[in-house]
Amino acid sequence: MISWLIIGMIIIVALVFAKMRHIRHKFFIIAALLLIAFFYISASQVIGNQNLDLGTFDGVMAAGKLYFTWLVHIGGNAQQLAGNAIKMDWVGNITSGK
Repeated sequence: MISWLIIGMIIIVALVFAKMRHIRHKFFIIAALLLIAFFYISASQVIGNQNLDLGTFDGVMAAGKLYFTWLVHIGGNAQQLAGNAIKMDWVGNITSGK
């Protein structure tokens, strides 16, 4: 329940800052809020499935190691996906039926 409250607060703050006049500031603030929301939601999902005690230094270190390992694997998967997409034959075989 508390995570929905935090997400709601982030959305409200984003809407307030979206009323700003300068487009550059709006873009920066919205991008920063989206990045914060991504980190919060992904960390809560990755770390939430583990039995880690975040009240101790060792628990925080284990959670950080687990989360950053997860981020590195996402980067590796994205790199592999992009590499395989580049290697594909996107032209295909075009045959003429005439």
